[in-house]
Amino acid sequence: MKQFGIMVGLDKKDAFEGWFCKVDDPKNGLLLSIIWGYSTHRETKHAFIQFQDSLKHDTTYISYPIEELNWKEDPFVLQIGNNELSQSGMILDFEMDGIFLRGDFQFSSLSPIKKSFLKPNIMGWLTYFPNECNHSIISMNHKVSGELMIGNQSWTIEDADGYIEKDWGTSFPKEYVWVQANDWDNSSVVFSYATVPVFGKYAKGFFLVLHHEGKEYRFSSIEGSKLMNFKVSDDSFSATIKKKHTRLKINAKQTNAVELASPDNGEMKSHIKESLDGTLELILEIEGRNFVELSSKRASIDVHYNL
Repeated sequence: MKQFGIMVGLDKKDAFEGWFCKVDDPKNGLLLSIIWGYSTHRETKHAFIQFQDSLKHDTTYISYPIEELNWKEDPFVLQIGNNELSQSGMILDFEMDGIFLRGDFQFSSLSPIKKSFLKPNIMGWLTYFPNECNHSIISMNHKVSGELMIGNQSWTIEDADGYIEKDWGTSFPKEYVWVQANDWDNSSVVFSYATVPVFGKYAKGFFLVLHHEGKEYRFSSIEGSKLMNFKVSDDSFSATIKKKHTRLKINAKQTNAVELASPDNGEMKSHIKESLDGTLELILEIEGRNFVELSSKRASIDVHYNL
C-alpha cells in the first residue's frame, strides 16, 4: 500500500489529507515544519501550505484554490501552487505576510518503518477499516540538503535531518498527544496516544517507533503493548510502555508552542498546539537494564488533551 500518494482524492466530501515534513538543521540553528494538505469540505474546499519555523516561533497558513492542487503518480509528486513535494525533495515558493520564501531541498536515504500485509504502516490492520483519522509514517529519518531564502536571509543546508508523516480522513482525534525527534546520530522516535472512534465507540490507542543503531523497536496497543503511568498537563506528558521484557519511558514538554489549523469534519477550522523545539527524554530498558538513553531539545510535540 503506497500511502505517500493520494489516499482521499477530491471526490470524497468533507475530508482532508495532509503531509507533515520536518527539517532539523542544527548547523544553521533552523527547525522547519511544512504541512501540505487539502480539504474537500463542501463550503471551504481548498489546498494549503502551513509553515512553521524556529526563527520567530510563528506559523503561517497559506490557502490556495483547489484548482492549484495537482499531482502525478509513480513516482508521486504533489503540487500546490508553485510548491512541489516528492520523496526525493521539495520546492517551496510562497509569500507570507509580505515576505517571500524560496526553498529547494533534496532528500536522500529515507528510513521507512517495517511493513507487512497486516502492518501496511503504523496503524496495522486498522488501516483496512474506515477511520476518522489515518496515520502513516513515511520516513523516520533522512538527509536534507538544499537552499532556503526568507526575505533577505539565506541559508545553505547540508546533511540536515528530515522526517515525513501524513494523515487523512475526516477529523483529527478529539484528544491526543504526539512527539517526534530525530536529532541524534543513529536514533529517531515517534509516539502518539489518542482517543478515537472504533466500531461505534471511543477507544484509546497508542503507537511508538524507535529506530536505534539500525534496529526497530515498535510498540502499539493493537499489537499487545501496554501503556502505563500516562500523565498529561497543558504543555507536557509522560508515559511508560511495556512489551514483554522491554520497558520504555518518555517525558515530553513543549517549548514555544503555536496554534496550527487542524481538520474537523474536513474543514480546517479547529486548532492544535504544537512546538518545534520541545524537550524529550527517553529511556529504553531491556530486562531491567537501561539499554538506550536519549534526550533532545529539538522535539516536535503536540498536546491536545481534555484535562
